[in-house]
Amino acid sequence: MPICNIKIKAEKPSYLVLPSEHDKSLGAELKRRHLVLEWTQQETANYFGVLKDFYQNWEWNQYIPHIRNRKKVVEYLGYNYWDNGTTSLSNLILLYRIEHDLTIREFTLKLNVSTRFIERVKNIEKNVSSEMKNVIIECLTN
Repeated sequence: MPICNIKIKAEKPSYLVLPSEHDKSLGAELKRRHLVLEWTQQETANYFGVLKDFYQNWEWNQYIPHIRNRKKVVEYLGYNYWDNGTTSLSNLILLYRIEHDLTIREFTLKLNVSTRFIERVKNIEKNVSSEMKNVIIECLTN
């Protein structure tokens, strides 16, 4: 009786469930990235220096990362998820705070303004004087 040696080669099936391409939420972006890197959620959480539960909440869109973690998220994703592409004052403030790891409180102390004032800028820029806008822009560019 003849002996035949048969080898069957196939690629390992991927069990990675990628989020829909249409889902542009932060959670979907984080999940896509950790799956591409073939990291576990625990390894990804370790990268950010947070507990796995915190990271999972980000991935599930239940919470957004604290401002102190956002710079690391930007590095991880390779782009700034929070940059909406506008030159609005509120966007510029957020990008500055991410870059410099500043909470709203720390940012207000730097500008010597109230937290309420920054909230007003974020919500309705029209209520901010041009003089104050110039002060903020000067702070952001220095």
